[in-house]
Amino acid sequence: MKPGLRYSLFALVCSCAIVSTKISHSAHPPAFNESAEEHASGYAVDLERALSIAIINNFELKAIKAQKKINDLAVRESWRDFFPALTLSYFQTEEVRERAPDSRQHKLGIDSTVTIYDGGKRKLAYDAARLKSILAANEYRVALNNFIASIIRAYLGVLQSRETIAIHELTLSQGQMQLSFIQKELALGDATKLDALAIEAKVKEMELNLEKAKDEYTQRLNQFKLLLKIERTAPLAVEGNIEKDFVFFLPDDRIDEELLISLALKNRKEIESADAEYKLAMTNLRMSENYYLPKLSLGLNYNLTDDAFFPREKGWGVSVQVSSALFGNSGSLNSGLSESGNGNSRAISNTASANVLDSISYKRAILESTVQFKTAAEKKKQVRREIALEVVSLVSTLKNSWKMMDIAKKQLELYDSFLHIERLKANMGESRRYDLVKKEIERGEAAVAHLSSLVNYLTASFSLELAAGVDIGFFKLSTHKKAKEDSHE
Repeated sequence: MKPGLRYSLFALVCSCAIVSTKISHSAHPPAFNESAEEHASGYAVDLERALSIAIINNFELKAIKAQKKINDLAVRESWRDFFPALTLSYFQTEEVRERAPDSRQHKLGIDSTVTIYDGGKRKLAYDAARLKSILAANEYRVALNNFIASIIRAYLGVLQSRETIAIHELTLSQGQMQLSFIQKELALGDATKLDALAIEAKVKEMELNLEKAKDEYTQRLNQFKLLLKIERTAPLAVEGNIEKDFVFFLPDDRIDEELLISLALKNRKEIESADAEYKLAMTNLRMSENYYLPKLSLGLNYNLTDDAFFPREKGWGVSVQVSSALFGNSGSLNSGLSESGNGNSRAISNTASANVLDSISYKRAILESTVQFKTAAEKKKQVRREIALEVVSLVSTLKNSWKMMDIAKKQLELYDSFLHIERLKANMGESRRYDLVKKEIERGEAAVAHLSSLVNYLTASFSLELAAGVDIGFFKLSTHKKAKEDSHE
């Protein structure tokens, strides 16, 4: 028997043993494993724990939530303006005179001002504060949903990069095995130096692809740490597997564009915020346009006076004040009736004042409010258009993602079947090993494409659910197995 033929048979037996072991895992390549030290001393997080850690550590969400409390307090402050103002006072004077008796006076007083009419300004201010509170609550909800989406994308990106490394490691091991075979065939004289160099060049290409995948994994892992707000030096073990931990479901007839658009327009907080901004802008415009409406208030006073403490002489007073502004000027009228000395003294007072050009900013305020109102009106329409188009685009993306996922899966299965045959043919000398190595690289690319299609479908599914204004998992387009198991427990 010729030496080359003996070696070919030997290589065939060895490769069959190796291939039979690896081909069973080729559709589901083993994930890139972090070191045992990472699992022992670092953070071990899955999707649920990652979301919990990220939300707890996110200061921006806490600040937005705190702003909601601030606006709630502002609503209470605006509500207080509907009630009368009350002032308690104590007044004491001691005057030393020459050639005349000294003077001492003690005075206790209670003053109250009741606004009878203000042109609806208090009501408008209260409505504005309440709308700002609604906006703050919606802002928190929108920010939370966007943050959850970014965490899920980052988590899936880390898993994708890690499993991509596993794919390239499997491809490289196959390439190194073929390089070892061609080098031995070269030593036996059954292969040329050019054949060995060509395969070695392809193996270097595999090594380069592996290093690129490792670099991408490191970058995505660091970005994930940044989102979780953990130290860059802290080891992080991300648990999970895209193919094993997620179940994918075919989009059925329930995914109807018009139904989803209707659902989104009803549930999305952006719609409610746009409506609130429109009402707020309208309120501010009314406040600016009604600047000239007068304010009518009633003043009440009760006091006790005496030259010694505790004062005993009773007194009271009633006043009416009217103030208004017109064409940049402001003025006020005040008329009052008072009684003191236990009814022994009465007085009537009338005062009037006018301030010239002290409020010329009224024109600017009206113009600014008008611009804000028209902008809010346009935004109210535009937000509805954007949400409708977003839902339509995501429905199309979801359906196409399912088709591409199915195509990528079939392509990978075909490459696995094809390579099984090609490996046998190459070891029997019926096919060039260089062509086999090229097919190994193509198979690895197909596996990466299949993995990418799974991530794209997961991303499209939860993006569509968020766009429709429902919780992630509401449409049951995909299910996280661990979350499902925890819910059963």
